Amino acid sequence: MRLTTWITALIFFAAGISSASAQNTEILDRQMHQAMETIVSENIPGISIAIADRTGLLWSGAAGYSDIESEQSVSQSHLFGIGDISSQFVAAVIVQLSEEGLVDLNSTPAEILGNVVANIENADSATLLQLLNHTSGIYSWADDADWQRRGRGIQLNPNYPWRKEEQLKYITKDRHDATGIPGAEHNYSKSNYTILGLVAEKISGGLLEDEIKTRLLVPNNLKDTYLDTYQITPVEKRVGSYHLGFTPFISKVGINAKFEFGPGPLINTSGTTLSAEGLSSGMASTPRDVAIFIAKLWNGELIDNENLQKFKPQKTNGHTAMHSEILGFTIDVRQIEGTDIVLVSALNIGIVNTGGSETAKFIRNYVDNILLPIAKKYAK
Repeated sequence: MRLTTWITALIFFAAGISSASAQNTEILDRQMHQAMETIVSENIPGISIAIADRTGLLWSGAAGYSDIESEQSVSQSHLFGIGDISSQFVAAVIVQLSEEGLVDLNSTPAEILGNVVANIENADSATLLQLLNHTSGIYSWADDADWQRRGRGIQLNPNYPWRKEEQLKYITKDRHDATGIPGAEHNYSKSNYTILGLVAEKISGGLLEDEIKTRLLVPNNLKDTYLDTYQITPVEKRVGSYHLGFTPFISKVGINAKFEFGPGPLINTSGTTLSAEGLSSGMASTPRDVAIFIAKLWNGELIDNENLQKFKPQKTNGHTAMHSEILGFTIDVRQIEGTDIVLVSALNIGIVNTGGSETAKFIRNYVDNILLPIAKKYAK
């Protein structure tokens, strides 16, 4: 389906949505299912969506395939790589430790981690608070060309378990300068949350995955969220994943010989460990778990609201928003403006490093253009 065609489709959906007073849940559910079918018709393997508020899950659904060749359907219980949404779990742990008086957010990473960050510019001057809000100026390891080839491309070992601090060797002073002085400007860096994850382990004396489970998952009855590689994820719940193998991706990072093409431009990345994405973006979860967690977190149920503002993402078009792209996965989170409702949509197709193809443009806009007009109607 061409770009003009899906624009026409989204106009049709938006025009067909009446006010909440004239809707009932059954009609809204049907519209969400129709929207999902429209989305997967755009050469998207599969999609899983969940909508929640601070009280719990409001709606969830899935469409498309986990395995294209065998036509195995995506289910709501399938685990997707959630990329940078993982950082919200890390942030919640760090802030809880701060609220308990166990760590001072005005401390620097170097004061806590010592030699682990000794060769990273700004690690001895940026505060933990500046890491939380991405004003540390610390270079992002995801922007390093060598990491990209090893973490996503030709040098990737799909089964290699990365050490938790391993990404940091790609941002040492001999490789990269800082992007700015601490506090000067906002500059998103995955390195910030890799370091914060290590700080959480140092301060708590436990593993990050255990802190997340004890503090966040168990109390909120979230049973389908894992720090991939460091926790055993049920094989039967892992969704198949694919990546766009267009020229920009091939020329920038290359394609691992273990990945097969098909169909079309898709590279089958199924089963690849997420540990290359590290503590900042290497978690696997269901949209249902993510929606419930984020709805509670962003609505001040898990930490003090004043502390929440130290790291809560900025608004896009009025809605608090996060968008993340990793190998084989794309995920979007929106908190609908003026409500406590959170929409989470996950695709098992990756578009990072793929340029501005028509498919990539569609994926970067479908949530706002197709899903949000319907999801808003779940507001009470």
